Amino acid sequence: MNAIKITLWMVTISLSIFVLIIYHLHHFSFARNHHEPNKMYQQPPSSTRRVFGTPMRHIPLDEIYKDIPLHDQDLSLEFEETRSVQHMINTPGCRIPVAMVNYKKPHKNRKRGYCGYRAVFLEREDIDKVRVVIKEKSIKKYLKRGKKYHCCYRFFQRSTKPGHEHRSLRFSKCTKIHDRETINLEQDFINVQCFENSNYNQTHRIYDDVYAFCKKIKVKNATTCGKQYNVLLIGMDSMSLSRFVQTMTRTAKFVYDKFWPNYRGYHKVGDNTFPNLMAALTGHNISSIMKSCSGRMDQCNNKLIWSIYKNSGYVTAYGEDHLRLPDIFSKDYSFRKSPTDHYMRPFFLKEEIEINNHSLLCAGKISSGQQLLDYAINFVLTYKDDPFFGFFWMNSFSHNMNNHPEDADRMFEDFFNRLYYTGAFDNTFIIFLSDHGIRFGENRILVESYYDDRLPLLYIWPPTTFKMNYPDKLKSLLINQFRLITPYDLFDTLFEISKLADCDEVENEAADPNHNSIFSVISPNRTCQDVGIHDKWCSCHNLYPLDAEDAEGIRSVHFAVSHIVSVMQTIKTKRCWSCTHLSLKNVSRIHFYYDKNKINIYFVVAFSMSPMNIFYEATVLHKDSQMYLVGSVSIISPYKGFGDCTIKHEDRIYCVCQKNDNCRLSSIF
Repeated sequence: MNAIKITLWMVTISLSIFVLIIYHLHHFSFARNHHEPNKMYQQPPSSTRRVFGTPMRHIPLDEIYKDIPLHDQDLSLEFEETRSVQHMINTPGCRIPVAMVNYKKPHKNRKRGYCGYRAVFLEREDIDKVRVVIKEKSIKKYLKRGKKYHCCYRFFQRSTKPGHEHRSLRFSKCTKIHDRETINLEQDFINVQCFENSNYNQTHRIYDDVYAFCKKIKVKNATTCGKQYNVLLIGMDSMSLSRFVQTMTRTAKFVYDKFWPNYRGYHKVGDNTFPNLMAALTGHNISSIMKSCSGRMDQCNNKLIWSIYKNSGYVTAYGEDHLRLPDIFSKDYSFRKSPTDHYMRPFFLKEEIEINNHSLLCAGKISSGQQLLDYAINFVLTYKDDPFFGFFWMNSFSHNMNNHPEDADRMFEDFFNRLYYTGAFDNTFIIFLSDHGIRFGENRILVESYYDDRLPLLYIWPPTTFKMNYPDKLKSLLINQFRLITPYDLFDTLFEISKLADCDEVENEAADPNHNSIFSVISPNRTCQDVGIHDKWCSCHNLYPLDAEDAEGIRSVHFAVSHIVSVMQTIKTKRCWSCTHLSLKNVSRIHFYYDKNKINIYFVVAFSMSPMNIFYEATVLHKDSQMYLVGSVSIISPYKGFGDCTIKHEDRIYCVCQKNDNCRLSSIF
């Protein structure tokens, strides 16, 4: 029996081997007769050297888009950094050299501040529902004596009391809550407080936190004839492109890996935040805004880009942290009414506290910056099926040299990743921008900071569907990465986006022939003078160094010093105060550049004055043996309150206040 089994096994194996041989011979013969040999990988019979096929040819983007009619002298879409690493942009009208300030990273052992431990969490459960989660272990850390506590929540909004709308709040009744309870979302902002119950029937507050959500409003749909694209502007104060790529490496890698267009020639048009952002938000220069909007910003709200979107059927939002800073809409330019559908000022008005040597700003148990970005995400998710326009501006992590942008790096990387996975990239223009670079501090003493201050950050993500629907506009958007761009151009671009779906053409009231949407190719011959950038701020030139004892350079320094002293003598101060006499202490640097025709010479000088060791920078024009101050003299050292006695805010940088000793005696007699 065993012999029969062995014989059967041997026959089976032999037949299997025979079938495999027949199949292999047949398949080899069929393949040889039906497939051409791949000549790409064939070896020449006369050589033993292996020859690989020709690699894939790189096709320039302008070859892909060759059917699109454009009128421009230079239509190449090749990344120009491969041609020249010496210039940010290099066009006939503007050549800006690469001049990187070295932003030193803080010591690895630097203690990072924190805003506290969150013990009560509010989670969005539905469009109008919020679930309460109380972490028992965390809340016990706040208890001081007893073990009993209770929590309550209240909504808050800006005051309706006339004259107090922009600086006071109105609260609802505080209603008790328990763990896992669901509450109705009645307003955008919620305050949760917890109280410890003592043995003597007394309570004291042990926990206070704030939360922000977007309570959805009804959107009035406008009549459209095309697709409406959402717009989300995310801004950071005082962030040059150089500072961004050095301090926020993870976020920089994200936008690089996702191929966000980066505008290396984006140039500021004014000194500080207000003129640069108003140019981007209204299309108007600072003189026009001061004339028509000072003291009556509510009446000017129709000039702002979000009102234009509102009229096109969009829901709008505006948020800005660090309200103590006199930056965008403050003092004479504050709103008494909410300028947008969702407005974050009441939220940050409730509580903002600076800690850790002013390097961290907290709103409740979370940093103000994180609260701002979380609200922006909530806004996007709430209106994912409706057209929206959101503008969110962060001051807290970058406004000055005490702040650390690197601490916000993971926060922004996470924010953009969350946006990406919500699908917002498909139909939303995401604009990541700044107003200018660092204007004060030790880095500002360096000559590289002259350029750094003038070249703020600008990245623009065009929606995926926009790329497919508007290839001509996309090409222009890419070309203009290497052109001189201003905030006025950004406004024109935002205006064009708002009108893409309109049935009728609407005129841009802020239109200027020298301003362009970046959806049209901008001329390479464009100059600072063409676009309204004052000579004081223009950086389309190389700066050439001179010795600190150069005769003409020293003349320029003394000319600037004389101007400061003459201004100081006319400053009006508060009663019992006056300005100390200022004198030249030291010359830090002297540089010069020529105008385009090499006729006039400009000296850019930085120097310090006593007392207080205040550093200034000035541009002095030498023309026909005469000297002229170009623009104003800029302070480049941190302002530490030394000029707070001046009546006019703009005079404070030229005055070191001193109290008059005989003031009290004079008042008696």
